[in-house]
Order: sequence, then C-alpha cells, then structure tokens
Amino acid sequence: MSKINNERAVGRPAVFREPGALLYAGNCQDLMKASIAGQVSLNAWTRRGYPGIDLGQALPQVCSVGGWDATNPQDWGLREHCNEGVKIAYLARGSLTITMDGRKTTLSEGQMFVVRPWQLHALGDPNIGASHIVWVLMDMGVRRPHETWLWPDWIGWPERDRKRLSELLSKNEQISYLASREVARTFMEIHEVVASQDIHGGEARLRLLISMMLLQFRQMLESQAPVLDLALASSKRTVEIFLKRLKHALDEDWTLENMAIECNLSRTQFTQHCLVLTNMTPVRFLQMLRLNAARQLLESGQQSVTNVAFDCGFSSSQYFATCYKKRFGFSPIETPRQQTMIAN
Repeated sequence: MSKINNERAVGRPAVFREPGALLYAGNCQDLMKASIAGQVSLNAWTRRGYPGIDLGQALPQVCSVGGWDATNPQDWGLREHCNEGVKIAYLARGSLTITMDGRKTTLSEGQMFVVRPWQLHALGDPNIGASHIVWVLMDMGVRRPHETWLWPDWIGWPERDRKRLSELLSKNEQISYLASREVARTFMEIHEVVASQDIHGGEARLRLLISMMLLQFRQMLESQAPVLDLALASSKRTVEIFLKRLKHALDEDWTLENMAIECNLSRTQFTQHCLVLTNMTPVRFLQMLRLNAARQLLESGQQSVTNVAFDCGFSSSQYFATCYKKRFGFSPIETPRQQTMIAN
C-alpha cells in the first residue's frame, strides 16, 4: 500500500492531520482556566500546548502525562475533540461520562479507557463531575486507522510485543475496561512522580512506570481474549471516517488530490473506497453534501444566497445556482422560506 508524505498536505484542508482544525479547536482552555481558578488540581507534564509543565526534551513522543483531581462537580467539560496521540487513562476516584464517536458511557472508580487519535470524544455530561483521573497521551505517529504505530524507543520491548499491543489497541475499540490491581497501582505511581514537578529527577522513573503500565495493560487485555476486527484498522475505515466528517468542512478548498492526501492514500485507493462506501465519486459526493447543506441553510431563511454559496464551498454564486437547480429542480431563490427573508 502506497502512502503519501504528510508534508505534501501542509497548508491544505485537514480532518485527521491537525487537531487544531475543524472540531478540535481550543478544547483544553476550559481545563486550564479551571486549574488557574483553583477549581481543579492539575498535575501534568506536557508539550504542544497541552496544559501543564513543559516537558522540553524529556519523554519523547509523550504529549501529556499526569491528571486532574476535581473534588467538586465542575462547571466545564471537554467538548468533542480528537487527540494528537493515543490516550490511556485511569479513573482513580469519582465518576466520569465519556462520549466516544456518539456513544455515551459513564465510568466509575477503578475503570479505564482508551482513545485513539481518530476518535471524536467528549468528557463530561456536559460538565465534569467530582473525579480523579490519571492519563498517558503518546503520539504514535498515526492520525488514521490504517497507519503503522511507532512506539517510543525508550520502551525497550521486542518488536513482536510492540506489534501485538498495537494490534490489541487498533483492532479492538472497546471503550472502557476494569483496571487490574497492577495497572491501577502503576497509574497512581505515575501520578506521584508527575505531582513532584521534578521532570529532570523523575524522567527515568516515569519511563519505567509507563513501560510497566503498558505491559500490565497488555497482559490484562490478553487475559480477556478480545475479538479483533481487521476492518477497524483498514484504509477503508479511514475513508469512511473522512467522509462522515466532511460535512463539517464544506467551505474548505477540497480537491480529489488533497482529499486523498488527507487520508494518506493514493487518489486511486481513495476513489475506490469512496465508490464502495457511497456509490459516488469523491467529487460528486462532496457536491451532494454541499448542495444538501446549502438547501438546509436556505430553508432556514437566515442567510443570503451568496453567503450560503460561499459557506458551502462554491467558488461563485452563479455556479452554485446552476448546480442547485440541476439537483433540486428549482433555483436557490425559489427555495421555500428563503422567499420570506427576501420579502422582509
């Protein structure tokens, strides 16, 4: 399977590649504000703008490690977003509601959960309850289901063991697990090291603890004999997720080439998957989404035809009107309820 260099996609529209784009913007600000205000105790070592103490050169590939302790119900929640890495988290106390790809689950003390980079998720219902959570978030070099996981060099496992843990996490998307006593104990030791705020003195121990937690977690998963689904880690799944989220980025400058690049696939592979999933070419599917969205906006009567055309990704209102009438049999200005706005 050929892969496309992500550097070619710089400056292009993004669904998987940039967690700051589309649905993912500014998600950690509420947690940061609550920490500054003293509503929640936050202890984390981080990089790339995640709230906490800057890791600098320590713990390569770790985006964030640590946790929060909220002794009271909060007035904030983490809105729907994607992470830049794989997040493995443990709920030490309290309860926590997580919504993953539209499925809502309430976790209780002693449970843990895993979030992959392509999974849209929200924490809170809608706000965070009293809870103490500890997490490790690592960038595995993947943003899409079909890509190969790259574990940090400081996790000194044989390659076969790395591949097995990757398989257990990528081909099985169970949301929550009951943590074993060993995993729970190691997570709390991770919390203690991070709470010391001594990155220089604690890095070596934290490397060992994260490696130990992952080994214990793998053993825990193996004991449950999980059923693995190869389709969850396929390029077809990548395209399926992309097409599902495309409606949130209709105003972007999409072309066949940069849609394929965003999925890290060749144009041929991307087109073949799109045909199987939708029975349409990518360009036709995109236009259908844009026209359907435009009709909904026009029926609401809140925007002009010109604004709707540009908001839905059309380069000119004239071209939009031509495509619209061809699809629906009447012009944008003839759309029900739009006339009311014009009359007013």
